[in-house]
Amino acid sequence: MMKKKYVAAALMAAPLSLVLSGCSVSDLLVDKYDESTEKTAKTSEEAVSGELLPTWVPKGGRDVKLVQRNTGMERIFVMDYSGEVPGEQCFPIKSTGHPSEAELKKAYASDSRTKDFEANEISATRTLEADWWPEGAENQTTDLCGRFWVHVADGKLYAFAPDANSTVKSVQQERDAS
Repeated sequence: MMKKKYVAAALMAAPLSLVLSGCSVSDLLVDKYDESTEKTAKTSEEAVSGELLPTWVPKGGRDVKLVQRNTGMERIFVMDYSGEVPGEQCFPIKSTGHPSEAELKKAYASDSRTKDFEANEISATRTLEADWWPEGAENQTTDLCGRFWVHVADGKLYAFAPDANSTVKSVQQERDAS
C-alpha cells in the first residue's frame, strides 16, 4: 500500500515540476536549436589536446574561451595570442571578411565536419554571441582554417565556424517565435 502512495506522489510531482519550471510537455518533445555551451581552457595546447579546439590552433595561446552550438557545428572562440595564423592548415583569403565560394569550397573540403557540404549550404551568418566576441569580428576574417574563419587582432586570435543554412534558419525561427 505504501508503494502506491509513492508512485502516485511521483506521478503528480512530475507535471507540477514542469509547470513550476515554466516548461511544458511540448518543450520536452521539441529539439531546441538555439542552445549553446561555453567552455574555457588555460592554454591553446590544453584546448587542442582536450579536443576542445581543432589541431590547426597554434601553440602559445592563453585564456581560451569558446561558445559552441549544441545542435550544430557553429563555434566562436577567442584566445590571447599575438603570433601569426598558422600556415600549414590555414590559408589567407583575397578579400578580408569575404571569402569567395572557391576559397570556402577548398577550406570546407579539408574539414571532416563540412567536407560533405557544398559551400553554399553553409551560412556566413553568426548566431552565437558572447560578451568577449566583438560585434562583426567574423567580418575581419583574413584566413580560413578548415571550416573556421580566422583573424588575429589586438593580441587575440578570433575564430568563427559557421553552421549549415538549415540550422541557422531554425535558430532564427526559434528566436522569432519567442
